[in-house]
Amino acid sequence: MQSEVDPAADFVWDSVETIVSREGEQVRQPNTSDEWEDVRRQAQKLIQGSRHLARPHPRVSLSPFAAEAQGALDSAGIQRRIDANWPTFLAFAQALERTARQQLRAIEKRDVPALVTVGGRLDAVCEGCHLSFWYPNQVIPPLPPTVGVSLAQ
Repeated sequence: MQSEVDPAADFVWDSVETIVSREGEQVRQPNTSDEWEDVRRQAQKLIQGSRHLARPHPRVSLSPFAAEAQGALDSAGIQRRIDANWPTFLAFAQALERTARQQLRAIEKRDVPALVTVGGRLDAVCEGCHLSFWYPNQVIPPLPPTVGVSLAQ
């Protein structure tokens, strides 16, 4: 995940963004053939990574790691959940591949709106898997009573 799927997904997601600041709006997206090719290569890595996840008995990590946050599992806990719920994990891996293929089609058409739409689908697949296998007991802290911004303005 950390060496193949996550970097590839982040690259594709980050290939299109709109930044709004006091200076105005800045839209970033692939424009040149080389930029589109870079995004295409990352979508292909995502497809390959999803295939690795779909192999029987995938290993979470070569070396153990601790839980990253309250409600998250360590590597052993994640491994136990995957092993105990293999059909569900496999379904997520297959959904990841299908969604990455949709991204690849959008990239091949140079269709930025489609790439953004499918990026949202990819996020849903990833988050669903993470909620099931990585941080099933996550603790979301409450928002502070005031955040310093009046909504009436």
